[in-house]
Amino acid sequence: MEWLSLTITLVTASVASGLAIWQVRTQRVRQVEDFYVARYWSLLDKLSPRTLRGIGTPALTEQEEMAIRLYFRLSEDEADLRAQGWVSDDTWRDWSGAISAQMRRPPFDCIWAETCEDSAAGRDYEFRHLRQLWDDASYDPAPTGSFRRRLRRTPWRRPRPTEPQR
Repeated sequence: MEWLSLTITLVTASVASGLAIWQVRTQRVRQVEDFYVARYWSLLDKLSPRTLRGIGTPALTEQEEMAIRLYFRLSEDEADLRAQGWVSDDTWRDWSGAISAQMRRPPFDCIWAETCEDSAAGRDYEFRHLRQLWDDASYDPAPTGSFRRRLRRTPWRRPRPTEPQR
């Protein structure tokens, strides 16, 4: 009878410990995501409404060009975090779509072309993830290890169906 009690206690403690670890990790992922969202909004605050809308943008100010270049670095950092398992599936789905769309809008597209030239010449980051996202809007740098893949998924939630490509 003592072995049964001990076994039940150990199993219960193991399950409770695993659940606590998973919850702490989920909370840390949300904190990382919130931090990067705050950085994103602080960069957008530096852009004029005309630049944000992408209409008739004459010469960008130095501050606006810097904010756009920092946006690319922020986006690359977000993709790196995704590759390390620190960005959830739902958040990456939202971020990757927004990053891909933003990179194709004026004046971001012009600055992106310059950034690629600088990167190819060794004057800037490699932007490995952003280059792949530019070529394939569905690119996902998610970790491939099965343990990390299980950690980033919510066990009781099914993945959202993806929208058909247009």
